[in-house]
Amino acid sequence: MKKIGILEIVVILSILITSVSLAYKFYSNNGNDYEFDGNQMYKCAWVCEKILNKNFPLNATIIGKWTLSKKPFNGEVKIYDAKGGTLYAIYNGTPITIGGELAYQEDIAAKKIILHPIGKSIIFYELNPIEGKSFRDIANEIENTTKNFNGLNIVDVIVEGSMGVDSKTYTPVERQKIMNNLDVDIKKGLGLYFVDYGIIINGKIHLNTLKNLDNYINSSNISTSKLTIYVVVNNSIDEIPNKIKENYAIITLG
Repeated sequence: MKKIGILEIVVILSILITSVSLAYKFYSNNGNDYEFDGNQMYKCAWVCEKILNKNFPLNATIIGKWTLSKKPFNGEVKIYDAKGGTLYAIYNGTPITIGGELAYQEDIAAKKIILHPIGKSIIFYELNPIEGKSFRDIANEIENTTKNFNGLNIVDVIVEGSMGVDSKTYTPVERQKIMNNLDVDIKKGLGLYFVDYGIIINGKIHLNTLKNLDNYINSSNISTSKLTIYVVVNNSIDEIPNKIKENYAIITLG
């Protein structure tokens, strides 16, 4: 077996210390912004993954340049995924990729990234299957359950599960138009499966998006699976009443 040299031990210890330090910073910030230079993309992506995996929406301020035109970029984006040293985001309704200062394959070469997690806590719970004639019917049933949290600052509601939608058999052109309208949500992981006489929808969808699906899909009947509802609130755990904490599961950012 090959012996580990002093230099290799120093490198390993350096990586471990950096990881522990970053983890401490992430878990102790509890809702504050996180700032990274363009040469810290792997650290930035790691933090993005931790935030997104908890189902917190994540915005970011990106300062850098477009890799093709070299024109300056300074704007707000919505991050929906992070892998390796690349961030995947939505800017002005269009998916873009963000890399470090020396990036050439991504759309943006970032000099600075400031992450803005949305909300401080998430209250989540399950709902039994719901039936309705329209997506608005389904959304209204879900929204009624969030009235239990009146008094809290609700900033987003995310719905996870599947829906069977009775509609019609869509032509290829009609399918593409629906997918174009939901392109951002599909990029975020929403699944659309076109079948005879309707559609099966699977994954996570924002409540506001769910309300608007009637604009793209003419349904006659909808039935959902058991749903998981994530209510994102801009309240710390200490600001949430004990009655809610005793009856619901809660995720905190920190």
